[in-house]
Amino acid sequence: MASRTASIVGVLLILLFLLVPSSSTRPPLKFKLHGKAQSHGYIYVVMKIGHPPRDYYLDVDTGSVLTWLQCDKPDCPGCTKWHQPHPYYQLRQETKVPRNDPLCHQLVQDPGLASGRDCGYQLSYVQGKTDGVLIRDKFYLPINSNPHHRPIAFGCGYNQTDMESQAEADGILGLGRGSAVGLISQLKQNNIITEDVFSHCISTKRVGFLFLGGSEPSSSPTTWAPMNRNADNGHYTANVLANLFFGSKQGTLIGTQMNVVFDSGSTFTYFDSRTYQATEAMVKASLHHSLTPVHDGTLNLKLCWRGRTPFKSIDDVKPLFKTIYLVFDYNNPKATMNIAPENYLIISTMQNVCFGILESPVSRTNIIGGITMQDRIFEGKL
Repeated sequence: MASRTASIVGVLLILLFLLVPSSSTRPPLKFKLHGKAQSHGYIYVVMKIGHPPRDYYLDVDTGSVLTWLQCDKPDCPGCTKWHQPHPYYQLRQETKVPRNDPLCHQLVQDPGLASGRDCGYQLSYVQGKTDGVLIRDKFYLPINSNPHHRPIAFGCGYNQTDMESQAEADGILGLGRGSAVGLISQLKQNNIITEDVFSHCISTKRVGFLFLGGSEPSSSPTTWAPMNRNADNGHYTANVLANLFFGSKQGTLIGTQMNVVFDSGSTFTYFDSRTYQATEAMVKASLHHSLTPVHDGTLNLKLCWRGRTPFKSIDDVKPLFKTIYLVFDYNNPKATMNIAPENYLIISTMQNVCFGILESPVSRTNIIGGITMQDRIFEGKL
């Protein structure tokens, strides 16, 4: 995800926490964000890890606390992993974190349940799960624009189940909050950064950016929404409820009292069942006469349409759809996130247009995913 920053006029910024200014001059770490939420299904940073250092692609996920790599575990011949761009990280005995380590206590409820002397864990996602052990190795970080290595604890995921969707990444960069085992918390604990914050911009046109320990200065319009510090699983969950309007901020009310989670690791945006059904109905009712429903086999999405001529880009279809407004019950005027057509539509390889908002698999949960975060600067504090 070159840097798509405040020079983009009119970009809405959603800043997840109001930050307290720091007197420190320690600069944040800056990474390029690669991939596209629409076409790739994920965004990733290139991280050098190990000795000697090797490149790994890490899927950026604000819904995960732990950073982890797929790895080979010699005594697990039946373990499964997805095919990845680089060779698997090789687990070595000397890199294992013992189960009595404080970070192991943060990762598992009872380290005594870990097998042997290792800090074993199992993480479950909406789709799939991973089994692994906590290890510690060198991360090569862009400190003062130069690479410096520091020891960082992270996961060695040796057995993945039903996680094939991550096929073009080597692991997960967890930016979730609430645990000392998280990458940002470790960077602050080791005085590599001074603020436990991050910001990112997922760009649709060029390479985006990720800052750890700070943010990109901006003069663009800014919207603030407070986060719930007691949210489960390290998620960035708004501490205020939201309403959803179709067409304008005073338009048709299609969702009320919504709990909203921001999750860059989710490709699509998900609304709870009632809100999704109302949104789908409004989209269908407002369809332009030039659009015809079609089944698109290249994307596993419910709603797709073809045009009179094939669509080459989102710009071809933006005028045919309406903006959706997510309005938080916070501040006066209310904090508002405009979800324009380009933030919920996808052009398929068959050159149809598809609806990138789905019905949530989790009851009463609404997830703002990568597709809706595009071309906005999101900033969060742990």
